Amino acid sequence: MSDGLAHEVEAVLADGGYGGGSGLVVQESAEGVLVSWSADALIRPTILAHASDPALHARVTLAGMHSALEHALAALFLDAGFRTTVPAEGVLLVTRMRTGARPHR
Repeated sequence: MSDGLAHEVEAVLADGGYGGGSGLVVQESAEGVLVSWSADALIRPTILAHASDPALHARVTLAGMHSALEHALAALFLDAGFRTTVPAEGVLLVTRMRTGARPHR
């Protein structure tokens, strides 16, 4: 996609506090812009530091974190006038709203 959508997505993310170092990856695709996130680099050190704590080890799951982030990003993009879908686990597809469509507030 060469219409500048990736740059707009990056700008929306930066304005929303998800700039460099957030772990978000923005990648152009034929359908729009894919936004993904990997928490391993952020979470793994904490898990390893507390690996002997069985209570922590049993509760650690990234599914809830991915879901919370997907919802937060979807709201951020909707507010900026974009449409989002989840084509795969841990991936958000950002596209432009159809002509004439308005963000729901």
